[in-house]
Amino acid sequence: MAIIIWIAIVPLIFTIMPFFKPRLVALGLHTIVSELLLTTVLVLLMVYIAQPLLMKLFKNWLDK
Repeated sequence: MAIIIWIAIVPLIFTIMPFFKPRLVALGLHTIVSELLLTTVLVLLMVYIAQPLLMKLFKNWLDK
């Protein structure tokens, strides 16, 4: 499970954080607020989209 979570979270972090954080800071949001907001979005994407897809993809491997 840890490997699957890592496979799901790393690409999300490396794509979403660098793209959206500077934009949120430019809009006037404090850095900490922007990180909290983006972390919340990342967790939601992870839990409801990425992890279920990866669980289906790796189902045979997980069941061993």
